[in-house]
Amino acid sequence: MNVIDSKPYEMLIDGRWQAGREGLVFDTLNPSTAKLLAQVHQADAADVDAAVQAAHSAFENGWGRTTPAERGRLLRRLAVLFERDREKLAWIETLNVGKPITHSLESLKTMPSSLEYFAGMIPAVRGETIAVGNSDVLNYTIREPLGVCALIMPWNYPMTLTINKLGPALAAGNTIVLKPSEVTPLSTLALARLFEEAGFPPGVVNVVNGPGATVGEQLVTHPLVSRVSFTGGSVTGARILASTANDLKRVTLELGGKSPLIVFDDAALDKAVAVAAGDIIKNSGQVCIACTRILVQETILDDFLERLQRRLRAVRVGTPEATDTDMGPLVSAEQKQRVEHYIRLATEEGAKPVSFGDVVLDDNTAPGFFMPPTLLLRSSAQMQSAQDEIFGPVQSVISFKDEDDALGIANHSRYGLAAVVFTRDGGLALRMARGLQSGSVAINTGVRTSFDAPFGGYKLSGIGKERGLEAIYENTQLKNIKYDMSV
Repeated sequence: MNVIDSKPYEMLIDGRWQAGREGLVFDTLNPSTAKLLAQVHQADAADVDAAVQAAHSAFENGWGRTTPAERGRLLRRLAVLFERDREKLAWIETLNVGKPITHSLESLKTMPSSLEYFAGMIPAVRGETIAVGNSDVLNYTIREPLGVCALIMPWNYPMTLTINKLGPALAAGNTIVLKPSEVTPLSTLALARLFEEAGFPPGVVNVVNGPGATVGEQLVTHPLVSRVSFTGGSVTGARILASTANDLKRVTLELGGKSPLIVFDDAALDKAVAVAAGDIIKNSGQVCIACTRILVQETILDDFLERLQRRLRAVRVGTPEATDTDMGPLVSAEQKQRVEHYIRLATEEGAKPVSFGDVVLDDNTAPGFFMPPTLLLRSSAQMQSAQDEIFGPVQSVISFKDEDDALGIANHSRYGLAAVVFTRDGGLALRMARGLQSGSVAINTGVRTSFDAPFGGYKLSGIGKERGLEAIYENTQLKNIKYDMSV
């Protein structure tokens, strides 16, 4: 399927597709072949300002006062168009990110439902009447949109995360300037073409391209931007928070993770193994919520590892276009080098790296950024390889003695995005869920985000919530109003 444009991809500013004012372009690669996939026009400071000004004008001149019914109608129309183009968008994401086409199609399957959900939740965004001490005063609250929202996307799930940021921001009545990752911008740019067809007014959604260090920084510090939502690494997230401090912008940060999968000796082992294997395989382990620390009770460690290793040996690593591929490449040479560095580091720390899977490459894919799934056996909680987010197909395997030991190891982390517990003991499961310092906990199943449930982390894993009704609230300002009825 020919889904990639031969001409450089432009930016969307005030309803018009255009090149950057300086005429700069950058390359985006196919990670399977390490070859040029497309070129993309890059924004400069003037382009960023134009996009923000367009969003601000659209908000002030109508969009900020649109009715809930009108916003809902447009989001539902966008959902219909997304479903129409879903296969094309999935192929673009596969070619640009490197995930198998079967995975891309699956991950985009719920996106129309996500848009419909946020459209349907708009009437639920309401204030309340509060009985205050003075009976002559009517006290009530309303929720208002914030204005221009800057949405800064990561490279690992560009389409899914774009929809899950766009949906609640538009539902709340905000306008948007979106910056896709410069590594994987193509599916987001293809999505943006649907907004005009859906009927969104010019300026409501704008897209600027380029590096975070320049374009992203110019966007988050722009005085007309009221809210910044960022998904990515914790170091960048902290930098964004510092950059927005002077004018106290509203900020939502969905950051890194080093999630534990905790397996007790009464667990359904095959199910736990399936979750562990899925997390190392899915998107080549480039998933913030993936369980990359496997904590197994010492009495069942050998049995668990035998089952997990058997599962990983059957993994097929190869071209993402093939329907029998389980795992594609990493997204870039830089990311591959990062993963290789941590495997070497783990060896120096005393862990034992063991790689698995059947890597099937040809002359076209041989230069690509492929790596097999790798377990770091004999790991400990103190190792740097078990503390840092590697963001690749690597898992540290750590044994524990009992409940207290498991909880201590799991919480010995700068991150707190997600956690998984496998046990048939209901009391133990609930004690672990309460004790784990994590924004999401799954019991006897894997952590899978859902558009209708809140998601966000503890500690260095972020600030605020995305998805669910809470995501719409994150995009609003709560105003309290008092009316003296005695006058």
